[in-house]
Amino acid sequence: MKLFKRSRENRNMLKELNYADVFNSTIYKSDWLIDKTFSPTSYAIGYPLLYVLYRILDEQHPKNILEFGLGQSTKLFHQYSAFIKEAHITTLEHDSKWVEFFSNKKPLPPNAGLIVVESEIISFKGFKTRSIKDLDQHVKDNKYDLILVDAPTVFKRYSRPQILKLVPGNIDPDHFIVIIDDSQRRGEKDTCRELEKSFRDHNIEFCKNEYCGIKSSALYCSADNRFLTTL
Repeated sequence: MKLFKRSRENRNMLKELNYADVFNSTIYKSDWLIDKTFSPTSYAIGYPLLYVLYRILDEQHPKNILEFGLGQSTKLFHQYSAFIKEAHITTLEHDSKWVEFFSNKKPLPPNAGLIVVESEIISFKGFKTRSIKDLDQHVKDNKYDLILVDAPTVFKRYSRPQILKLVPGNIDPDHFIVIIDDSQRRGEKDTCRELEKSFRDHNIEFCKNEYCGIKSSALYCSADNRFLTTL
């Protein structure tokens, strides 16, 4: 069993290193990604997701992006929004000290919003988990082309269930991308299953792929974005 686990970890590390090479090669002559310093760690998004996000931004040019969790992806989003003036990025983060630290390093682009929100413990299907309090007041009736779910703090079951409140009201069923990071964990797997059920219940056609390295990220998209599942 230990040998099997070690072998799996080695395979995942090789995947991570391969995505690191591919990501760095892809962004080498980027027109808009000027600051190419990223720090993927076990507490941040990994190279597979960095690569996928860059390809989405560079090729699809989403106009309205919602991000749960401030971090390495925000550095990517903010450079994108500084280049694509008609894009708008909204980041929701529950750690006010982390927001203060991040904000002091660089000014936000005018078309990027960084909102400190409050997380709350809720009961979902009989399990305690953490979600975003008063989420509807922050998203209102906005339609998002891209939603990245990488916060709040994880729970063992049904982690980050706030994404379920956004379907179908805050996406265009014919043109959307939803990414849930850390999809290798049981709590995120629970939420992914519920999200898929919600898509089916609302007759929303979707495509899916998981991008794996040290961690995994589940990508869901509309049929017109099908190519994103083959990056």
